[in-house]
Amino acid sequence: MIKVKGFKFSGISCGLKKSGKKDLGLISSENICTTHAVFTKNKVVAAPLIIGKEILKKNLVKSIIVNSGNANSCTGKNGIKATNEILKKIAKETNLKPSNYFPSSTGIIGVDLDYKKINKSIPNLVSSLDGKSYRDFAEAITTTDQYQKYSHSKLKIGKNTYNFLGIAKGAGMIHPNMATMLCFFLTDLRINKNVLRSLINEATSNSFNSISVDGEMSTNDTVIALSNGAGGEEILTKNHKCLPKVKSITENIFYTLAKLIVKDGEGATKFCRINVVGAKSERSANQIARKIANSLLFKTALYGSDPNWGRIMSAIGASELNEIKQNKIDISIGNSMVVKKGIASKRKGLVTESRRIMKKSEVEIKINLNIGKHSSFMLTNDIGNNYINFNSFYTT
Repeated sequence: MIKVKGFKFSGISCGLKKSGKKDLGLISSENICTTHAVFTKNKVVAAPLIIGKEILKKNLVKSIIVNSGNANSCTGKNGIKATNEILKKIAKETNLKPSNYFPSSTGIIGVDLDYKKINKSIPNLVSSLDGKSYRDFAEAITTTDQYQKYSHSKLKIGKNTYNFLGIAKGAGMIHPNMATMLCFFLTDLRINKNVLRSLINEATSNSFNSISVDGEMSTNDTVIALSNGAGGEEILTKNHKCLPKVKSITENIFYTLAKLIVKDGEGATKFCRINVVGAKSERSANQIARKIANSLLFKTALYGSDPNWGRIMSAIGASELNEIKQNKIDISIGNSMVVKKGIASKRKGLVTESRRIMKKSEVEIKINLNIGKHSSFMLTNDIGNNYINFNSFYTT
């Protein structure tokens, strides 16, 4: 059973979604939490993020309220008012302060948020809180997602067992830095503020900032971590012997959620990890990996199971890095090396073999630049007719 001590969850329908599906979620902690958040790099920012960033500065967050179906973005003063009215209502309902709540929204951009629907449902939202209802919350935050996304782990420290739970949503507008994605990371282990910041920043860099579905960046992206200390007296500091284990758990949860988001990409049929090694710097390796991951020619080749390595080579060159040496590049599809020192491998049956690999639901591409010792990766998927059909009619 998944349970994080001191946290309760709820997820209900308040009528924002025409389908009647759940669209309002709440996470509530019994204690004020140590928090850290990472936000979208998009210069157009949604109202909940504008307000949420100010709330985090007060260090009083106990709870998170999320609506789906409406992003409350590009809604001007009405958007700010809507978020503030929601916070005032739920604070009054729970005898807390608005600054005890972190707000979040996801959905269609540019449509005024009907906060009255939300406020009317807040009593039901609060009364539905339960320590086991994380799935209701996970469902309530989804938009175009095909399934719920969560990952849980435990760690015993001394006599106590501590829990770590990540809940995320996302399927489209996915591109570093982050995506139309939300991630809520909860633990009942008390973590030092600076340590939590370091853990979340690094885990985000190696997960949500290393994924791309369609090269689009959202206005609402948020990763927020809450540590409430309800699991015991242990405090995780920078010198704690269990810090490496907690770091590993955090990174594994974030990577798992990032992979689930990519696999759930709108219309996606395949998941692909692109590994770039032998680069002069991690930055240049990352630049190349991102260029390939966002190449529509590569993504459509992936969709068609076409081992067209020329599209990969072209994307490498399009990264415009001066240090690239074409005659040193090796490219492998799975375990099959299709390019050796910049030209096609001549091995008999290679095309058939690589096409068979490309037909798998999960494909790994490796590019060795052979000019250094640094590496990076990106997670991406294919794009086909289903993505186009879905996004052609999203608002209707």
